[in-house]
Amino acid sequence: MATYDYGIRQGLNSQGVDNSRIGYSNGYVTVDGKNFMKADLNNQGTSYTNQQNFNTAWNSFNPAQPTNTPTQPASNPMVQAANSVKVGTTSSYTPYSSPTQNTLSQIQDLLNKNSGFQYKGPDPFTYDPQSDPAYQSQLAEAKRNIADQQVDTNAVLRAQGQGKSSYSELVQQQIGDKTLASLADTLVPQLMQQAYQRYNDSANRDLQVQQLNYGTQQDAVANLANLYGLQDKEYFQNPITEAQLTGNYLPNEAKQAISNLLELKQQAEAKGITAEQRVGLSQQADVLRAKLQALGVDPSFYGADKSYSQASQSNPGIRTLAGQAQDLASKQANLQAAATYMDATGKVVTPQSDWSGYARQAANPNAMDTLAGQQLAYQKARDAISDQQWKMKFDEDVRQFGLNYALSNLQETNQQAYREAQLALSQDDNTRAWLTYGDSLNQAAQSKYSGMSANQIYDALKSTFTKKDPNTDQLYIPNDQATKQQIYQQVMASGLPDGQDVQVMTMLGLNPKDIENFDKQYGVASGN
Repeated sequence: MATYDYGIRQGLNSQGVDNSRIGYSNGYVTVDGKNFMKADLNNQGTSYTNQQNFNTAWNSFNPAQPTNTPTQPASNPMVQAANSVKVGTTSSYTPYSSPTQNTLSQIQDLLNKNSGFQYKGPDPFTYDPQSDPAYQSQLAEAKRNIADQQVDTNAVLRAQGQGKSSYSELVQQQIGDKTLASLADTLVPQLMQQAYQRYNDSANRDLQVQQLNYGTQQDAVANLANLYGLQDKEYFQNPITEAQLTGNYLPNEAKQAISNLLELKQQAEAKGITAEQRVGLSQQADVLRAKLQALGVDPSFYGADKSYSQASQSNPGIRTLAGQAQDLASKQANLQAAATYMDATGKVVTPQSDWSGYARQAANPNAMDTLAGQQLAYQKARDAISDQQWKMKFDEDVRQFGLNYALSNLQETNQQAYREAQLALSQDDNTRAWLTYGDSLNQAAQSKYSGMSANQIYDALKSTFTKKDPNTDQLYIPNDQATKQQIYQQVMASGLPDGQDVQVMTMLGLNPKDIENFDKQYGVASGN
């Protein structure tokens, strides 16, 4: 009788078929929805056959090997790998196979195989002397001895003149009976005891073999259970621990897809690969990139525009909730630090992760003043002007044109009042420190450009082009083409350094397209 102890699912797993592709329908085990083979035995939901039947089914089901592509003259191993790509077919890749799932399947197969195990006891002991070779040997020897004794007895009786008689026959019968009785009373019990000992030894050996087989099977289950624990730690627990530390999680399925993508890129970059072969590799890579997208991993790190060297340097992952919380906390800290610098310096700074950059931003002479900074500087300068007439003129200039213009105009018209205002501003140690630091950073720039600053030009042009809506009393700068052209002309005429002119134009309402069109109209390549 045939023995069916080979798990079909386990066999398919060993051939690289993932559990997600294996099914069961109408008595058949299926692969990718197609009948693979009919199970010879079903035990508690597990299908079994024998090794020979499985091999026959696999050889019949396994697709034929692809037709060899023309061999390239190069002998580079990467070229040989690229030549093995089958061109013109639907791209495919080896699906991810979970190591822990495969181990669990093996444990389940072993448990199902031994689910009905019971120790088998020996058959009841019986003894038949007629079937015992030892007894038959002793019986034959006894019969020969009886015959010899009877011959000797007949010879003695004939010497005595009795010859063959009823007495002689009686003597012969007695000799035979005595010998056979001795066999039955003495030899048979001995032989029976020996047979029982052999029976008992055989039963013990059989029990030991059964115990050994069962123990071996249990050891196999225990070993697989230990393997499952190691795999669970390696492929699940360790990535979670790493994700808790870094804030990034990368599933094992994504790791395998990335590994396959890098391998495809190496093949695509091999010397001697043809365009058709590269198309086949690209199709396979598209499938893997779609898989990464479905797993929540950005596939652009491994796009067709990335080389193997670039892609291998990427470190993608799915941002965890803890990681997202860290990102939010970092942004909030950057905002708070920027707010602290703005409060301390009165200058507008942009939040950034490198906090040392705030000092550089605030020290830039073209940095915008905060409202509090403008108000403080205005109040200090205004309070320091002793002449009430110039103080009123200063107030009006600030109202119309801004603080920078008012200070510049004061410098040109009343040196005394200007010195008083500057002295008030310089009495702030923090302000003086920023100005000194800014001068050291921009010394080269000052030697190249000595005109009005971007803030001064902005304030002056804003005052020039600002209109008041008669209905709402709101101030605005017209956005018609003529006004934009005038703004462009006056900013360009100021001679601001490259880049600052664009900033002022943008602040006054021009968009990048407007600036680009005017640059073309006036023959300006970029900036100034």
